[in-house]
Amino acid sequence: MDLKRMRYFCTIVEQGSISHAARVLNMAQPPLSKRLQELEAEVGAPLFDRSNRAMVPTEAGVYLYQNSKEILNNIDNIRLQTLLIASRNKKTIRIGISYLFLTYFSQFIHELTKRHPDIEINISVADSSHLEFLLVQRIIDIALIQKPKTSKAFEFIDMGAMKLVAVVAKSLMPTPPGPTITLENMISFPLILLHRVGGNGTFEVIMDILHKYSLDINIIMQVSEPRFILELFNLGVEAATLLPVSEVNAQGLDNYHVIDVDYPSSLFMPVVVRLAHASGNPAMNEIWQTLQNSELTAD
Repeated sequence: MDLKRMRYFCTIVEQGSISHAARVLNMAQPPLSKRLQELEAEVGAPLFDRSNRAMVPTEAGVYLYQNSKEILNNIDNIRLQTLLIASRNKKTIRIGISYLFLTYFSQFIHELTKRHPDIEINISVADSSHLEFLLVQRIIDIALIQKPKTSKAFEFIDMGAMKLVAVVAKSLMPTPPGPTITLENMISFPLILLHRVGGNGTFEVIMDILHKYSLDINIIMQVSEPRFILELFNLGVEAATLLPVSEVNAQGLDNYHVIDVDYPSSLFMPVVVRLAHASGNPAMNEIWQTLQNSELTAD
């Protein structure tokens, strides 16, 4: 039985649909559907009940999923142990950090290095959606990202909601409306908004809210990285944006207002994520244990 097909099948079960699984696996739906059909042909039985809209595993599918996960975990553990032996048991951990919370998690990484000087930390910086894919492919051990919409495949440590702030050029709004600003106030400005590279995220949520007030929203740019938006503002771009407060340093933004947004729900939710039931990397387990019992994760 092909291991890649087994991984694809397990991802479909965990994500609940082929479309969601394709997004996590960073591949198109048709080839993923074909791999599933090939697996069902090899097994000789349907693996999903297709009478419902959701991809619900059949009894055979549940059995295959449970045993496939055990096999895949064993293979991953063998690979990790082999790598550890090859590197003379040097402790290493691979961490992915989202562009969205790069400033916020920089201090977090600094504290980890002080607490675990014997562990080598390898950092990758990318979009949250891509880091989810790297986790599923076991290319990284832990991701510091926006909270995933689907959590069946992951376990995570919640870092607490991040306040939303607006950054608005003073040329567009000489005087703020008050100590806070509403999203309705933002619809008249040219906007530069965060937009993740793959899948739906805060951009779609914000647009849904703004469209309640007006269908004519002036989006002049979509950017995946807060630092680039702020760099544009440092150059004097006359626009407005919405960002997590952790990524905004008011210094250098003399020509812009930085205002708390009056919005009751949490749009930005930083979390520390790993695959559910992940094991085999002692460094990851050591750091995960630290995080679960540490003030580093406090609000």
